[in-house]
Amino acid sequence: MTNVSKIGIKVEGEEGLMQIITLKEGEHVKKVTQSNLQHMQDIQEAKDWINENGGAFMWSIYRKAVSMQANGTQLTQHDFARLLYLATYLTHERNGGKLVYDNGTPIDKKGLRTLLQLGDRAYRDFYNKLERESIIYDMGDHICINEDWFKKGKINANELNKRGLSFARTIIKPIRDLYEQYGNNRGAVGSLGLLYMALPYISFETNALVSNPTEENVNFIDRLNVVQVAELFGYHENKVTQALRKVKLNGEYVFGFMNVGNNKTVYVNPRIFWQAKRRPDKSLLLAFK
Repeated sequence: MTNVSKIGIKVEGEEGLMQIITLKEGEHVKKVTQSNLQHMQDIQEAKDWINENGGAFMWSIYRKAVSMQANGTQLTQHDFARLLYLATYLTHERNGGKLVYDNGTPIDKKGLRTLLQLGDRAYRDFYNKLERESIIYDMGDHICINEDWFKKGKINANELNKRGLSFARTIIKPIRDLYEQYGNNRGAVGSLGLLYMALPYISFETNALVSNPTEENVNFIDRLNVVQVAELFGYHENKVTQALRKVKLNGEYVFGFMNVGNNKTVYVNPRIFWQAKRRPDKSLLLAFK
């Protein structure tokens, strides 16, 4: 068995600040700079943030900076809301994208309808769309989701990038809470669908809706204003704010707004999607109150 030991390293210039590093046998202590330590702390804070908001997450996969409609899908806003909820029952990637209940029992076609709380006709229409677009597969005793849409476990970022795909860390508990609260409300469930439709525009660094979501330098992020967001989602500019404000998560709005200069910028609540390798700023969280 490999011997491991933990040592404390005092960081130069920071009195009393200690970084604990685990060393395996044969490894040597490397110099820890303030920059390195900050990076490690940021990553840990990002993990803590995910844990505070439910812990388990999946990857929502989508085409880079291409709207869902432009992606060729025939799914509606309501369909996107149901699909996002359905994907929260995905198992780990090593199990081949199988849908299972929390107790591990596979979900079959009949169970799927009960889970989604849909009537016969609505369920049939929804299911047929997913099957026609190869989003789900009926394996008889269970249903599988196409891993080009959702995945749980490790992802190959380089491979996805080569195919023009991107991905967003999606926290499972908030998605379930939202659907279980609003799934039977036709108006509200449509607003939930906007969460998935917003994915191609969510800034990795700020959670604002932008035209260049992978830009890491906040000085070069091109924020979309409410009028542009309305056009993307197919709303009149006077109606889009109402649609985005229709649902709340534990007392917080799912979509928030901040005035930047003369423009109103739309943000997505980081308790649902969060990509940055740090904890969200407190000022960002205020946008959802």
